[in-house]
Amino acid sequence: MDRKPAKDSALSTYQTWKARLDAADKVFEKWEERSDKIVKRYRDERNAVENKQRRFNILWSNVQVLKPALYGRTAKPQVSRRFKDADPVGRLSSLILERCLEYETEQYAWFDAAMEASVEDRLLPGRGIAWVRYEPHIEQEAQVSDAEDANVEKLTYECAPVDYVHWKDFSHSPARSWEEVWWVRRRVYMTKDEGIKRFGDKFKNVPLDKMEDGAKEVQAEDDRKAKVSEIWCKTNRTVYWIADDHQLMLDEKADPLGLDDFFPCPKPLYATVTNGSLVPVPDYCQYQDQAEEIDTLTQRISLLTKALKVVGVHNAEFKGLNRILDEGGENRMIPVDSWAAFAEKGGMAGAIEFLPIKEIAEVIERLYLARDQAKQIIYETIGLADIMRGSSDATETLGAQQLKANFGGLRLKKPQKEVATYATALLRLMGEVMCKHFKPETLIMISGVEHMIDANDPEQAAQLEQALGLLQSDARNFRIEVDADSLAQIDEAQEKAEATEFVTSVGTMLREAAPIVQTMPALLPLVGSVIKFAVQRQRAGRTIEQEFEKALEQVGQAPQADPAQAQAAQEQQAAMQQEAERLKQEGQAQQVKGMELSYGETFAKEKIAMQQQLAAKDIEIQQMNAMRELEQQQLALAEQQRALEMRQMQMDMREAQSKQNETVRSTVLDLKKKGEGAKVIQMKERLAELGVDPSEIDEDMSEDGQAKKVAKLIQELIKAVQAPQQKTGTIKAPSGRVYQVDVVQKPAEQA
Repeated sequence: MDRKPAKDSALSTYQTWKARLDAADKVFEKWEERSDKIVKRYRDERNAVENKQRRFNILWSNVQVLKPALYGRTAKPQVSRRFKDADPVGRLSSLILERCLEYETEQYAWFDAAMEASVEDRLLPGRGIAWVRYEPHIEQEAQVSDAEDANVEKLTYECAPVDYVHWKDFSHSPARSWEEVWWVRRRVYMTKDEGIKRFGDKFKNVPLDKMEDGAKEVQAEDDRKAKVSEIWCKTNRTVYWIADDHQLMLDEKADPLGLDDFFPCPKPLYATVTNGSLVPVPDYCQYQDQAEEIDTLTQRISLLTKALKVVGVHNAEFKGLNRILDEGGENRMIPVDSWAAFAEKGGMAGAIEFLPIKEIAEVIERLYLARDQAKQIIYETIGLADIMRGSSDATETLGAQQLKANFGGLRLKKPQKEVATYATALLRLMGEVMCKHFKPETLIMISGVEHMIDANDPEQAAQLEQALGLLQSDARNFRIEVDADSLAQIDEAQEKAEATEFVTSVGTMLREAAPIVQTMPALLPLVGSVIKFAVQRQRAGRTIEQEFEKALEQVGQAPQADPAQAQAAQEQQAAMQQEAERLKQEGQAQQVKGMELSYGETFAKEKIAMQQQLAAKDIEIQQMNAMRELEQQQLALAEQQRALEMRQMQMDMREAQSKQNETVRSTVLDLKKKGEGAKVIQMKERLAELGVDPSEIDEDMSEDGQAKKVAKLIQELIKAVQAPQQKTGTIKAPSGRVYQVDVVQKPAEQA
């Protein structure tokens, strides 16, 4: 691609740049399509089919964690002289520029907005960019003179705004590295009135397009805007403005800002780029497979969770059973018709059958475990440790948690440094615009430097004038930096810690240096240089650096003391130190004696307390032994009571058996007296053993008929008992009376 802009007609220039822009758009076309999908995934935009699916938006979660870690607070500019010389003019210049930058970043919201949007673009599509402008505000002021009335332009105020550029609206020449880029383009949107005000009548024929507002297109005619490309070409230091759908150049200017690097934008905030291409790779592409796996597992968990409920079937014959779960009453009894039939069919266990949910619950548990493992793989991929997300395992040791935190911090240091470098580049562009275009009155007003100097002091007034001249001559004399740690939201107390550290270190140095200077005044310049070296490198000390220099100068200009007087003072000081040492030793000796007495009293008290504790322990042991003996006696009495109860039960059983045998014997004797046959007597004896009244047998029947009737009753009892254990059976006698008897099933041959 030819780097020399065409110098033919305006149409030829338009065609040349239009071809370059189209070629660059093709280079970034696939990246833009991929980035669109990533942004939709972050916003969780779905179609009709996807709305029915369940997702786990791990992308949104990760971005929300990383954003405050990369840019959580407004950047604090630090302006210093490039060389740490004793230069009061340079120090004042750096202080003015730093205050101006702080005013711009704190007074207006555009810097914070541009930084936050750039960081978000860095985390989603993989490229964030912002643009610095110079914006003077001029008013027309009417003046009346003798000749005629005239309007005079008056500068009301000026600023250096920072514009966020959408990742789709920015492009540059295809290159392998940012140093090879020779033109940059941003797309701006202008209404008809804005375009005519900026470019004049040329803009009247520029077509207007529909603007996209999120997912919806704005249809109102007033909201239609034209797409204007602003192109900055570094090779000839010229800026071109062309409309995307207009075959004519709108404007052309030669280096309007006069910046050293020409471009009004810093190097973009990239995600992942390689040495051979500036087409970024979004972070989401590195773990999109695991994210899709998490979505699949989440969908399965959702479906199985819906199935995890109490569902079953019941016997329709018992209609009251469905009220048990439908009504949801507590401590209620549900009536059931035909209780005998309900009990005969097994009761609740035989009438209701529930869907087994144990297997479903186990599968859901396994799915949750698999999803957690997939999430852990993502965290390892992007470097987010568990401790940074506010979660940790209670069984982990402190060393394990610190190791994870250090690992996560190590992975974050590179993007944090990149964000700090990006913010530094933006502030440097803002500072350069201020130095080259702001009026001295504006710099004085927004920095508030007039409150720091004495206007009646000619020396300070001259220093202020020289400082303003130094700023407007060359901004490269100053270093503008942003500390990466100051951008993170997790370090809110950094400024307080810096001030405390500065006061502590300076106080320690002054205490240690005072005796040295007093003893050897010749070392004052060296001590002063060491103190100034430390103060200059502390951000909190730059505002009082000048006061340190004045104080050191006054100490150096103070009259030297007489050597004899100094010697006498030293001897007196030595004598005072010896006396203080002697008093200190005496006090220590008295303290030792007092400690010995105190130790003796303490030992005696501890001995008495220990004896009392031992006596109390002995009493406690005796009480425990007595309680143990009492418990053993109570156990023995309980055992004797159980033996008596068992003996009484055996006697009762024997008495009952004796009564039963007597009843059987009397029944047999009665039957014999009646002259009944031996077969009937044997059958009725069997009925008497089963507890059935033998009088139920009709005596008018023949002997064989009575025997068959008794045998039939016995067979019914035997059929009613299916298990070999003793059970309760019922039998209906010929008279209609129903008996409930305990039957012990015997072999068939005995029956």
